[in-house]
Amino acid sequence: MCRRIFAALEDRQKADPEAPITTEGLGSLVGLKKRATQNHLSHLFQRGRIDADRRTPIPGIPGVAQPQLPGAVEWARSVVESDPMFAPDPTCAKCLVALAGFGWRGQVDPAELAAAAGVSVRSIERHRPHLVEWDYVRFRIATVPTEGTGKFKGRKPSRFELMSGFYARPLTDEERTHVPARAAEIIDRVRWYFGVSPEERFNAETAVGFVLRAGWPEEAILKALDASEDRHAFNPNGYLHKLLGKLRGQRYLIPAQESVTGEGYRRLAECSVCRNTTWTTAPASHRVLCGGGVCLEAGSEHDTRDVRPLHRSA
Repeated sequence: MCRRIFAALEDRQKADPEAPITTEGLGSLVGLKKRATQNHLSHLFQRGRIDADRRTPIPGIPGVAQPQLPGAVEWARSVVESDPMFAPDPTCAKCLVALAGFGWRGQVDPAELAAAAGVSVRSIERHRPHLVEWDYVRFRIATVPTEGTGKFKGRKPSRFELMSGFYARPLTDEERTHVPARAAEIIDRVRWYFGVSPEERFNAETAVGFVLRAGWPEEAILKALDASEDRHAFNPNGYLHKLLGKLRGQRYLIPAQESVTGEGYRRLAECSVCRNTTWTTAPASHRVLCGGGVCLEAGSEHDTRDVRPLHRSA
């Protein structure tokens, strides 16, 4: 029966690989019920004959090992295999692996996710909250605004981001000594925060300091504060405290991409050679170069500002 399912998947791959097919639909092609089809799909996956989406056949000799999957899918596979929470709930495991197939973050419709996971939309709606509860994904509603009215006329597919399941630790006593300077730097980078009194500025830095002590990184705070936006806030101090209120009392849940690759939010940083400003996703502790691996200004990854030529005596 596994061979018949594999043959049906091969026929689908040749005819239209993008056409969605549910587990029930696949079972009807070979004369099996849903549960039996799920068991055979699991067996084919364990034998390395189909990919993690349970729909893509992998040509080759039966019994070969499952290939290493890149990026988010590989991370999701390792989570499913290591976390005991997924053992009694294989549908959640399918949902996580299928969601990872769309990347570390993005937008996905429940029907599209259901087709990728090989389950019904109802199963997606039932099991998606489990992944949120286990801190493996966060969803955010994407609304469609009506132009000029300030109202909304509908919703797009929800935005998602895969999360690691781990929270950042609070700062140590030694790290807390640097909080005032870090808070001042964050406030300096918020472009719309100006025209305030020294007392309001001090209160803003104090409020940012509380969030920093809880373990929130600078770039996550700046993202929450819309630091790059040229806003005209009527009350900058009140608006800043309103935005910070979403973070106060909350712990920082580390994104999966950040925990796996070490890369975080896209941020502006100085090139360590030419001092030009450049975008990067590297952690704050890493050396940044404006060309990625080299400095575009100097054409080298080495800082040559202090290098002097060697003069040989005659």
